[in-house]
Amino acid sequence: MAFAWTGKGIIASSLRGKRELLARLASKGISGVLGSRGLPSDLKDELDAYFSGLPVEFRTPVWFAWGTPFQRAVWQAIKLIPYGQVRSYSWIAKCVGRPKAYRAVGQAVKANPIPLLVPCHRVVRADGTIGGFTPGLELKKWLLRLEGILP
Repeated sequence: MAFAWTGKGIIASSLRGKRELLARLASKGISGVLGSRGLPSDLKDELDAYFSGLPVEFRTPVWFAWGTPFQRAVWQAIKLIPYGQVRSYSWIAKCVGRPKAYRAVGQAVKANPIPLLVPCHRVVRADGTIGGFTPGLELKKWLLRLEGILP
C-alpha cells in the first residue's frame, strides 16, 4: 500500500504498492508528492485501527488533484458510504443528480485515485453482487470481509 500527498491532503493511493502509484502519478504528470517522513500521523492511526478491524471513517483530508467535475462528485458521494455498508452504482448516480448515469458512475469509480480513503470497495451492483474492483476482486472481498459485509 502506498500514498501520495501534498499540503492539501492525500491525492492518490495504491493498494498494490509504491511502484503502481508512481506509475499512475507519472501518467498524470505529477512527481515529488510522496512524503519522505512516512505517512501523516492521523492517516497512520486510522489505517492501524482499520486493519485491526475497528470501524473507521477516514477523516484524513483528501484532495482530488485531477478528474472531471462529474468524477469528483462521484468520489465525494463514495465517501458518504459508511463503514460496514455498501451502496450501488445507481445510488451514487442519484446522489450526484444523474440517476440514469450508473454506467458513467462505474467509469468514475474505476478511476478513483484514492482507494480505501474513498472507499470504492463499498460500491456494488444493484443486485448486490460485488462487481469489479481495479486492484482485484480478491482484495475487494477481503476488505468487505474485514468490514463485516461478507462472511
